[in-house]
Amino acid sequence: MINHAVARILLAGGVAGGVLFSELAAAIDWNFTGLFRQEIAYSIAGNNNEMNSMGSVFNDRIVPHYTNASFNAGNAAAPARANPASLFAFGTTPRAAGTFGATTRFAGANTLSPVNCRFGNLNAIQAGSSGLAGDGGFRGVLCPNGGGTSYVPGANPAAGAGFSPQGAGLNDDINFNLFNTRVELDLQARFNNHFAAFVKFRAYYDGTPKFTDGQLGDPYENPFWGTRATATEWNSPSFVVDLPMADIDYNVGRLWIRVGHQVIAWGEAYFFRVMDVANGLDLRRHLTLGPGGEEFQDQRVASPGIRLNYTFRNDWEIEAFAQLFSPTILPAANTPYNLISATFTLDERDEYDDAEFAINFGARLSAPVTERLTLLAMYANRRNPGGVFRFAEAPLFNGGTQNRFCAGAFNDTNNLLNTLGLQGLRAARGIPAMPALSPGTKTLNHCGSAVAPDPIAASSTEFFHLVSRSRLDPMKVARVVVDEWPATAWATRDIFGFGQEFNVVDALSTLEGFHSLLGGFRGWATREFKREHIFAVGGNYIVNADPLSFWDQLIIRGEVAVTPHKKFTDLGLSFKFIEETEVVSALIFEKLHRWTADFPSIYMVAQWMHRTESDLFGRHLSGTESVPLSKFLDPATGDFTPSAFVDGAASPKGSDAADYVVFAFQQPFPNLRWRVDLSILVDVEGGYLVQPGLRFRPSASWQWDLYANLIEDGGDENDDIMETLDFADEIFARLTYYF
Repeated sequence: MINHAVARILLAGGVAGGVLFSELAAAIDWNFTGLFRQEIAYSIAGNNNEMNSMGSVFNDRIVPHYTNASFNAGNAAAPARANPASLFAFGTTPRAAGTFGATTRFAGANTLSPVNCRFGNLNAIQAGSSGLAGDGGFRGVLCPNGGGTSYVPGANPAAGAGFSPQGAGLNDDINFNLFNTRVELDLQARFNNHFAAFVKFRAYYDGTPKFTDGQLGDPYENPFWGTRATATEWNSPSFVVDLPMADIDYNVGRLWIRVGHQVIAWGEAYFFRVMDVANGLDLRRHLTLGPGGEEFQDQRVASPGIRLNYTFRNDWEIEAFAQLFSPTILPAANTPYNLISATFTLDERDEYDDAEFAINFGARLSAPVTERLTLLAMYANRRNPGGVFRFAEAPLFNGGTQNRFCAGAFNDTNNLLNTLGLQGLRAARGIPAMPALSPGTKTLNHCGSAVAPDPIAASSTEFFHLVSRSRLDPMKVARVVVDEWPATAWATRDIFGFGQEFNVVDALSTLEGFHSLLGGFRGWATREFKREHIFAVGGNYIVNADPLSFWDQLIIRGEVAVTPHKKFTDLGLSFKFIEETEVVSALIFEKLHRWTADFPSIYMVAQWMHRTESDLFGRHLSGTESVPLSKFLDPATGDFTPSAFVDGAASPKGSDAADYVVFAFQQPFPNLRWRVDLSILVDVEGGYLVQPGLRFRPSASWQWDLYANLIEDGGDENDDIMETLDFADEIFARLTYYF
């Protein structure tokens, strides 16, 4: 009886609500628009992205192995070092006889240290002559799983015909950087003079992997929430459906309020982000290489929040926001625009959980002092969406396989000692037992190591190169992965006797020796989102001159932001982050000018940015100007040079500041069907990006866009951002249908 009564009440309420909503809906001003767009970017670069495994510059190359006992023999620069009380003096014994030349000989199999291969450990020594004089009867080292032959001292790297080089089968030229299809639906509703709503729906399909040999990674892997990377997103490995915006506006008198899922774009700089600090960026689709004039419109990550603006009677404005934190979303590993070496697994879920419900907030004051001068002031309190990176504890199981580098019964070093019957010897020599781990800040899952097994592991040479190119310090990375993780420290320092890694020889010996003895491994990293306070001031000034003068109505803008005690990624991926006060400033000149009555006005902008602590990607400047490994090897013999034994010689030299210059214009043609664009970004260290563009819009429904990204780095000193992007030379086109 009661259920029937409730049903009748609900039915009556539903009918009444339907009638009221139909009347309300009839009074609402609806506006429904949308677009269908095909986006294609074709690579014209002469090199692949070296941060991807299939783009490594070491694939198909012969790579020396420095842990071989015969390497660097007789080199006067090699100092004799004391042999510590360890079971194996593998990493600390002086190098013995031999070079890479034809005079190198192996004294026998017992002098050959295990050699790591691209696909696994030592399998067997291949007997027989390589055809090289004095090869000692050894042809190379066979690697399992089809990895080919890795050369060791005794085989001349210059005569590698007939041998299978490192990384065989991994190469994959990426012809299409982008091949994507999107649909966007925009719904606008105005209820009355005070209320309005806006909803944007987006469906996005990434078809880029269809145009390679199938080795590209999933574009939307490594999400923060299961199958999502934003709060309103659902994705599969190649398909995304999301709500980039869904908000309600309330406007009464001088007050305006917006509540809902939204983005907040502050600041006046073109492309540069000085005051534009409220939202992170989604870099998965096209990095930041889309049309420069769109200024991150498609990259900012929306988040639920509230924003209000109040205009005073003197036209001063105060604007404030409070918004849920959302991180910058990075391209996935082995995708065209990946920025993080594929030798690392980036697992951010735990650190994101710590920041998930954090609130970012801030306020901005705009004060028109005169008709020509407006002053700005801003404060923001936020979790840094870009984050800071460090090594993370590896999982106990990686892909269903026990992580043998963790402390515990499956630990490789422990098993090796048991197999050789040396546990008693270990105890007799006073070497500590494997640490017993308990929950703590560095042992959250009881592993105690920042590495996990990897069947496709980089050689020490490749590791050195990629770490340097990532603007880190290879020596410090090797030191941190050992010293700050107890299971790794026990195996590396206590058992095998590796020393501290302050120079090239020590770093290579530790990394390659550990790799060779125990198998290939990959690093495990994470990203912390630290809270920071940003203070900024700025201003706009409009020049009044003769109406026929070029300088009339020139707009001069300036912005300066200060972030005290900002955290930056340590060059060794340590828990101890770099902390500095950063100042970021920009000076902007904007102008609309009509050269002739036959053409519409051209829009021009020129600007300069100065950064005191980081580059345009937020990397600390102490990591610039790294020294390549080739500087520490004698090209004639392959031996280490004396500088390879000097502590700190291979550490990045660093830069004092970073400066960037932008010039851009947009020139519409008569009848507005055609428009020519040009954007130029220059790193004063020497690199530049030129982006010419052409837009054709024959009707309100159709639009064609054709652009190119032409990138030239300033050399091989790793001191300009174009060296990070030089793989992204491309031509890209968009066909858009508006409805």
